[in-house]
Amino acid sequence: MRPSSASSPRLVKQWLWLALAILTAGCGSVPTERDRPLQPADLDRLSLPSLAGQVRGSTVSLAMWAGDEPRNRHFRGSVTEEVARRFGISLRFVPLADAADVVNKLLNERRAGRSTRGSVDLVWINGENFRTARQGDLLWGPFADWLPGSRLYPAIARARDFGTPIEGYEAPWLRAQFVLAHDTVRLADPPRSIPALVEWIRTHPGRFTYPAPPDFTGSVFLRHLLYHFGGGAAAFQESFDEGVFRRAAEPTFQLLRELRPFPWRQGETYPPTLRELDRLFVNQEIDLTMSYSPTFASERIARGEYPPTVRTFVFESGTIGNFSYLAIPFNAGNPAGALVVIDYLQSVEALVEQVEALGILFPLEAEQLSPEWRTRLGSLPRGAATLPEAQLTRALLPEANAQYLERLEEEWRKEILLQDLSAESRR
Repeated sequence: MRPSSASSPRLVKQWLWLALAILTAGCGSVPTERDRPLQPADLDRLSLPSLAGQVRGSTVSLAMWAGDEPRNRHFRGSVTEEVARRFGISLRFVPLADAADVVNKLLNERRAGRSTRGSVDLVWINGENFRTARQGDLLWGPFADWLPGSRLYPAIARARDFGTPIEGYEAPWLRAQFVLAHDTVRLADPPRSIPALVEWIRTHPGRFTYPAPPDFTGSVFLRHLLYHFGGGAAAFQESFDEGVFRRAAEPTFQLLRELRPFPWRQGETYPPTLRELDRLFVNQEIDLTMSYSPTFASERIARGEYPPTVRTFVFESGTIGNFSYLAIPFNAGNPAGALVVIDYLQSVEALVEQVEALGILFPLEAEQLSPEWRTRLGSLPRGAATLPEAQLTRALLPEANAQYLERLEEEWRKEILLQDLSAESRR
């Protein structure tokens, strides 16, 4: 039966829409706003080239810590330019004083029912903030295992983040590891173990301090004490156990109380930031400094901030290290664009360029690289104050479950900081 003239155009239009939908599905396209936002399940039928082709002209908002000015310049310059050149994506930075700021923003957006068109597309995150984000269902995913770059990272980077199972909700990116630094002119043979450091502090009053937690460098220093008294890192990897914590925390704080008269300013105050700790070290008020970045001393020597005689070291029992990650918020307005940017940031090329520009630690295992990349990486200048990567890898200790970190910081505030302030006020 021939359709009437009134219904014929409508049927033709319906057939055209159906044909278009079939073709779109076959090409692996990104769902449009008219349909629905991209979902993690859509990744099964998508490829990175198809995704990259469909996000040209879009903007990706990247929320990241803004406390490192050389890194800020690198990202606002060459990274932004390269992302625009390759993918036609405009990278917009959302500067953070702390990653907790963006997690709080996402919590507020979740409570307000803002499930789409969120304020951020991509977040530099790890540790406690990742755990909070997962508990609050604030992240888009799982997606990490879909990205080829994630598979190049060691298994430790893909399994847990401060004890929290990753399960594909963040993609590994950069690597950090705790080191200490000394000026060989002032201190030729630094204390290379926790017992040796304790004895050195006692015999060199006023020459040591650490940043006050929750500064992350001060906090990781304290976790080395917790590991020392708790029998090693393995005891702190699983879910928080009050008994495990108490057995390690009690001797840790007993030691810190015994050491009260010996640190800088007799422990009456602590540097609030790593920057302040560095100032004390440069001014020769203290003889040891520390950082989560194994390359930090070489960077400061190159900038003329440290004398060329500064060197770094790790404890004989090892030092704590971790990876930082890139995650996509649950309500990201452009998750497809975020995936394309993550893939680029995880690429060997982008990582090597960061090593060249910033002197950071290369996060991938060398055997995963082609001979050409291994040669290029090996030819990069390495500061004299930076330990060989093989030595750092041998010394690497995993981070504790984030709940141990939180409890340790709470107890330090109660047992050390507030007690010292109370004693000072009575004088």
